[in-house]
Amino acid sequence: MHIAVVAASQFEDTRTFLRTLAAQPGLGVSLLAGDADPVSAARVLRDAHRLWFEGTGPLLAHLASSAWADWLPGAQLRIGAGEVGRLPVPGVWRLVKTVFVPDAATAARVRALDPPPASARTRVALAGAAADRITWVVSQAGDLRSGEWRAIYRLAEGARGRVRIIGDAPPELATVLATAYGREVVTSGPADTRILWHTPAEASILHVVPAAEDVDDALPLGPPPDPEAGDWPLVSVIVPVYNGQDTIDRCLDGLRRQTYPNLEILVINDGSTDATADRVAKHLNDSRVRYFDKPHSGRPDTRNRGIAEARGDWIAWLDADDESMPNRIRAQVLAARAAGGADVVHADGLLLWPTGQVTFTRRGRHLPCEELGPRLLDGLAGICPVLNTSTLVRPALYERLGGYDAAFQRGQDYEFWCRCAAAGDVRFVHVPVPLVIVHRATLTDTRRDKLVTSSLQLARRLVELMGEDALVDPVARDLHDPPAMTVGRVLLRVGLGSAHAGHPIFDEADAYLRRGLSEAGGASYDEASRMLEILADHRRGRQDDPEPSVATEPPVATAHAEP
Repeated sequence: MHIAVVAASQFEDTRTFLRTLAAQPGLGVSLLAGDADPVSAARVLRDAHRLWFEGTGPLLAHLASSAWADWLPGAQLRIGAGEVGRLPVPGVWRLVKTVFVPDAATAARVRALDPPPASARTRVALAGAAADRITWVVSQAGDLRSGEWRAIYRLAEGARGRVRIIGDAPPELATVLATAYGREVVTSGPADTRILWHTPAEASILHVVPAAEDVDDALPLGPPPDPEAGDWPLVSVIVPVYNGQDTIDRCLDGLRRQTYPNLEILVINDGSTDATADRVAKHLNDSRVRYFDKPHSGRPDTRNRGIAEARGDWIAWLDADDESMPNRIRAQVLAARAAGGADVVHADGLLLWPTGQVTFTRRGRHLPCEELGPRLLDGLAGICPVLNTSTLVRPALYERLGGYDAAFQRGQDYEFWCRCAAAGDVRFVHVPVPLVIVHRATLTDTRRDKLVTSSLQLARRLVELMGEDALVDPVARDLHDPPAMTVGRVLLRVGLGSAHAGHPIFDEADAYLRRGLSEAGGASYDEASRMLEILADHRRGRQDDPEPSVATEPPVATAHAEP
């Protein structure tokens, strides 16, 4: 998702709001001046999925009075009490869907304008914290609740053959059916399955069999015969596993049900001491499954063994406690073909928590390699921009950049993406559909501490590979923040999210922020000073957060947690 922010006014928390927005996984943020040239701004606005206006200004007035308002996405606008008279009514209501105001009196003045915002379905809301506003920006149509995702995947699992959807279902249902499950979605004519959607709780499947030749029986193990199978490249799916007796069956069942016709599945057992080997043995009657047992040596070495044994044109990864949707591999190979080639194809995923909650982890959008460094740095305090368990990778990339580094027993995949960012010429393609289910575990204090230590190690690696300047995201650059301040801010956010007050991550955050303070001016100087005060307070036992997080996942655990 791409959000364009037009800043005509600066409120007390505008800078914090912009930084928090830029740090959200899967979001691209462009910053435009409120008096930007409309023709130049059009190149940014036409690619945006959301618009946000900080205050009124010439660009807002121009857009509100032009035909552009009809094809631009609905916008959010924040105004101060003195800006009501400068709203370009009535045209603004064609463009703006939500107006954030500082108090009830200002809200009453906006509602009294002619024509009233209600007639244009415009919402007037009191401006809250930056995190609340970001939640409103990103949580609109297309961002579904946990119950809706559960219903979509329950229906997709039961659907067969041609599928017709009846009712006001979210568009994600058709997308998941087609892309993740390889189903043909029709709007009329015969259907093997009809889905009736009323509410997520009441959504149901109605099977319809119009003729014998239209029947699609229960999905068998393995793909249907494909006369063009020789045209499909061989994909080697590597499953590293250590003591995975409770999860390896569901992992391999999902892979054996792939619709992709040219597949091998490599299980690399890292010296498990439980019944993992016995569970895998039940799957060895499938000639596509290859099994390797090795002494326990850790994740990097296990992954490297899988790369060495793979025979495919592509390597797909899947952690032993996760699941792939039936059409995952086919969808990713087709995405690489459509893009004219790629080094890495990655996708979104669904996170399944021990409580039963399902959350959607958005990774992607188009990810130019030059943006990867800043996004990896931000991901240490949020979500890695590449979901490793969803990836399809060219073996030649490992030959060029090397395999997984044994120094990173945690986050070795994250460290590999850091090397990709430093290389600068790695082509990423993103499939914006959840193609994997990631089963999350409850974090213990010990594991949180290890993840913070891993984040610090990865931050050092990023700086070593790319330098501080290359890790500054476009928003921080537009705000003239010193590079050291960018690194220090991320380290502080990671530490405040999970670390005890004596963790060494705070020492490094302090050093970066003090250097940033010495190089900063104006508002950046004030912000660096504020973050140093927060750090000092935390060391005295307080837990204040410098930038509210809106992530639905534990901040560090989702960045590079491993099974």
